[in-house]
Amino acid sequence: MPAVGDVTQRHEISGETMDNTQHAVPLLEVIRRKEAELKKRLAAEREAAQAAVREAKRRGRQEWAEAEAEGRREGEAQRRTLVAEAEAEAEAIVERAQKQVEELLRVGSALAEELVEKAVEIVLGGGR
Repeated sequence: MPAVGDVTQRHEISGETMDNTQHAVPLLEVIRRKEAELKKRLAAEREAAQAAVREAKRRGRQEWAEAEAEGRREGEAQRRTLVAEAEAEAEAIVERAQKQVEELLRVGSALAEELVEKAVEIVLGGGR
């Protein structure tokens, strides 16, 4: 029987006597194994988190590119619409101008005929 305060204890296992220092080695090994297992799990979790971050960044870049392409398509459609409206307005302006030119030519031609007739009358009539 060990004395009080005796740190070394002896245990009988399978007919062999072992003291607590012999138990410490297997216990230390269990702790090391658990530590190694936790390190592996932590590394796996870290890798999974990094993979999730990489995937989120990839999706973000893809969504950005898609949004940019969509914006370009919408902008191009708006540009085409504005160009078509401007062309239609320009055609209307040209048409109005052409009508004004035709009217001025008609009026000018009639006025020119009238002036020629008066000039002939003056020349032939002696200026009366």
